[in-house]
Amino acid sequence: MQESRIDICGRPVEPPNHFRFCYGNGPGVDVYGWPSKGGVYSLQDCTPVEIEFLGYDRLNVPRHLKAESEEEEDAHCNHMRRLGATWWARYEDLSKFTVFGDKNLNLNGFFIRVGWPDGGGGAWVLHTTIDEAAERGTGLIDNAYTMEERCMMIERMGGGLLRDP
Repeated sequence: MQESRIDICGRPVEPPNHFRFCYGNGPGVDVYGWPSKGGVYSLQDCTPVEIEFLGYDRLNVPRHLKAESEEEEDAHCNHMRRLGATWWARYEDLSKFTVFGDKNLNLNGFFIRVGWPDGGGGAWVLHTTIDEAAERGTGLIDNAYTMEERCMMIERMGGGLLRDP
């Protein structure tokens, strides 16, 4: 008999269904990407600015969107990577981490936020520890309405501009 599985949101599912989005009754949207190389990328609790950066309507996120092709899904994954997505070799590892680990931390215990200015010229990056991020009050970054505001907040919180990310 096959073991029953749950998805990232805690709902029973068959093995990975390759849907891109998971959201419930709280803020943020969890986003997933299924690259052709295998495994799964994840971004937890995405803000409206991140959702729009990924190319989706922040108020109408399609719950069960599947890619039309491997190329489309790889492009989606590359956009996720630009926001600091974590890659997992197996969906089951991600599920276990989500259930048993702290989903607000990435595997290394670092806090990373990335902003991409509209005019190009690089990316604003804040990379610090979780403790330092809490001391700085970096939660304010998520109050940005636009990617430009996000870049401004990353700079204000001590982030730097990477000209060639």
